[in-house]
Amino acid sequence: MMGQDKNKSKKTGCDCLKCQSLCRHEPGWFLPEEIDPVAQFLGLTLDEFSQKYCNVHSLCLSPKYLTREKRCLFFLEGHCRIHDVKPYECRKVYGCESPRRHKRIREMIRRQWEKC
Repeated sequence: MMGQDKNKSKKTGCDCLKCQSLCRHEPGWFLPEEIDPVAQFLGLTLDEFSQKYCNVHSLCLSPKYLTREKRCLFFLEGHCRIHDVKPYECRKVYGCESPRRHKRIREMIRRQWEKC
């Protein structure tokens, strides 16, 4: 029974407090090909979206922070405002999983940006 609940949350997105803490402390990174769909989702040009809503980490982009705690600006009242087009890292990393997975995902995203 417990395994079924965990699989369901991975498919639809986990909303446990540990996973939400990631949104409250450091936004996930986008893959290069995700920027345009998010801009379209918000009704913005690519440049408008990048300038208004993104931080740059080396070559990688992530949503900007709203507070000193680095809360993702799209995370409001316990929900992701761009859930349907959220960054790859947000879809793949869960706070209730091993931190090593988080590091591996970031390295893969960094490599994708380096190819651009």
